[in-house]
Formats: sequence, structure tokens, C-alpha cells
Amino acid sequence: MTDGRPTRVTMLLRNPYTHDTRVEKEARSLRDAGYAVTIVADGDEALPARETKDGVAVWRIPRLGRRIPVLRYLRHRRNLMRAVEATQPDIIHAHDSETLEPVGRLARRLGVPFVYDAHDLWLGRIFRDRSRLNLALFKAYYRWVERTFLPRAAGWVTVSGPIARHLEREYGIGPVGVVANVPERPTGPPEVRDLKTLPGAERLPPGVPIVLYLGRVISGRGVDELVAALPMVDAGAHLVFLGGGAHAPVIAAQARRLGVADRLHVLPLVPPDDVIPYAASATIGVSAAVPTCLNYIYSLPNKLFQPMAAGLPVVASNFPQVVEVVDDHDAGITVDMTDPAAIAAALNELLADPERARRMGANARRAIQDRFNWDVAGGTLVETYQRIRPPDRGRGGEAASAGDARARPAPRGSQPG
Repeated sequence: MTDGRPTRVTMLLRNPYTHDTRVEKEARSLRDAGYAVTIVADGDEALPARETKDGVAVWRIPRLGRRIPVLRYLRHRRNLMRAVEATQPDIIHAHDSETLEPVGRLARRLGVPFVYDAHDLWLGRIFRDRSRLNLALFKAYYRWVERTFLPRAAGWVTVSGPIARHLEREYGIGPVGVVANVPERPTGPPEVRDLKTLPGAERLPPGVPIVLYLGRVISGRGVDELVAALPMVDAGAHLVFLGGGAHAPVIAAQARRLGVADRLHVLPLVPPDDVIPYAASATIGVSAAVPTCLNYIYSLPNKLFQPMAAGLPVVASNFPQVVEVVDDHDAGITVDMTDPAAIAAALNELLADPERARRMGANARRAIQDRFNWDVAGGTLVETYQRIRPPDRGRGGEAASAGDARARPAPRGSQPG
């Protein structure tokens, strides 16, 4: 509480805030802990400029002006910052390094603390479709941003232990809290929806074992290796990708070359709340992260936790943090996901022993219920916030340490039309 009112948290997000489940859950956790949360996000003509979702205020700021890339970007950045300032925040929340520089500058000018939330290892990601010069400039800029502004944050959270330790070592900050992308805590038996009822699943024969990959089909994420393993997988199992994606035609052609096109199925995205119920009708879940980049090596993907929440045994990457989840809870088998023969061997083990697979699936769901759920992760986020002391506010609501800085009116374009 600040001056008898809820502490105001303003999150800056560089997407239109439609299906960002991590941000949705974080906002709800802070709301339930008594914070007043506003999300300032990018505008979208198909979405309202302002709305309230689950007790959280959402301001969407449209991109205005001529389509001159640098000038348009700078104007939009200025309007986003003005919108954040207009909310009169007590704490600002920076989602990823793309918001870190404007948030850091605003926090200093307003005399308020800010929290940095790393959804990924920003500089350790795969960068597609960038020239060598563009990529070099991009990385140089964000190295400067992170080195300048991360030490100024009042709190830090991220999605996995390895990313947390990397940030602590690289920037001398911490402790960085781990708020993993985990599901809500399950209650009761999992809801089951039949994958065969989805568009594109007409070729799935009844009763066949289904190996399920959740998420978009994108190169460099282990999907090619999964298809390469399929001819070696016994028991007539079919491989289903739930999420579509630009790389789907490539793996379809690969399956035709390997003679397994009839056993490969790419189904469209479903709403986030439907993912786990549809997953529950599969036989085995796969989390196929490969060491394409440091971000993947350090990841704890929701593609691991979602099939576990559905009660599926998983075949997953043998990265140390994944082994801690899967092997330590006897929830599946971890393998080198760059080796199609090893993938096939693990799948065949589970397909040949349904009782073992059932037991591992039950262990997986129990691990989600006991440890890897949002009650735990959201609690870490709230604890991070509770260690932060918002500024004392003087008359009119300004931060006492902010001098003459005053909240400005919302920028043109931030008001509902």
C-alpha cells in the first residue's frame, strides 16, 4: 500500500497483449496480492485502445506517423513512455530487454523502482533474417542497454535457473528469481478433449498411439529431428504437431522422403486454455529443444510443463535443468534431442511398456501439482515485489524523490476512440 491506496504497478509490453499467458498470469498474481496493475502495450486496430481484463487495466498505444522505420519507432517509443508516465506508477515492470532502456530511463526520471523480467536470454536467442551488420549493431546496442540498466533494477525475475545464474554472473546482479512458464496448479483429473476432432486430424486413425509436440513448427527447435526419428518408432505411432507454423511444409516434405507422411499430422493452434485438455488425449509428450542457441540450452519451456500437466510421460532434452524436472521426478526419459536414433529408442521404450508410461504420466502430473505450478511461480514474483519499497508520495501523487517530474496526460492515440 502507498498512502493508503494500492501500490500501482505499470508493465511495459511490446506486443498487443492478446495471448501472452506469462504476462496474464503475472498480472493476476500481482492483482491478487493487492497491487493495482496497468499494462501498457502496442496498439492493434482490431483491439480496444483501453480495456480492463481480469481486473487489470490495459492501455494499447497505436503506432502513429509516417512509415519511416527509425522515426516511427522513436515516436512510438516516446508515446509508450508517456503512457507509462500517465499511469503514475509506483513500480514499473520491464518485459524483456526490448523495454529495458525506456523503463530504466523513466524510472530514474520519476524516482520509482523497476523490475526486469527476462522471458528469454535476450542476447542468446536465434536471430533470423538479419544481415551481419544489422545483427552486430543490434547485439552491441542491447549489450549496452543490459550493462547500463540491469544493475539499476530493484528486482529481477526470469524463466529458468540457468538464465538467472547467467544474468547474475554477467551483470553482477541478484538474486534473480525464477518464475518459470508453468501451468496453473491442476485440480482433479485432467480434462480430455480428443485431438482427432480438430481440423486437419481427419487422417488420424482411431486408437493409434500419439506422440505430441506442442507449439509452432519452427526450424531449429528439434522438429526436423523428431520427423527423422519417426521411421524408427515402433507400434504404428503417429507424430502430431499442435500449433501449425511456417516450417510445416518442410517437415511434410521430409516425411514424404522418409516414407512416413501418413504418420505425420500438423494441426492448427488452439486457444491457450485448450492446450492441456487436447494434450491429455495423446500418449507421449515431447519437448524437443536442441542446443541451437544458448537461450534454448538454458530454457525450461512450457512445451515441457504442458504435457506433464496433461498427465503424459515426456521425452525431453537432456539439459541439466530439464533432467532435474523429468528424471528426478520419474516423469519420462531425457535424451540428446539432436540424435534421432536416441529419440526413437526413448519413444519405443514407453510405447512397449504402457504401464511404465502410465506411471510416469501420473508422476508428471503430480510434479506439476506439487512444485511446477503457477501458485509457486507467482509466489516468487510476489516475493520479489514485496522486497521493493515504493517511493513516498508527496501531495498530488508525485514521487518525493522525483523533483519536479509530474505525470503527463496520456499521449495522443492512447485514449479510447
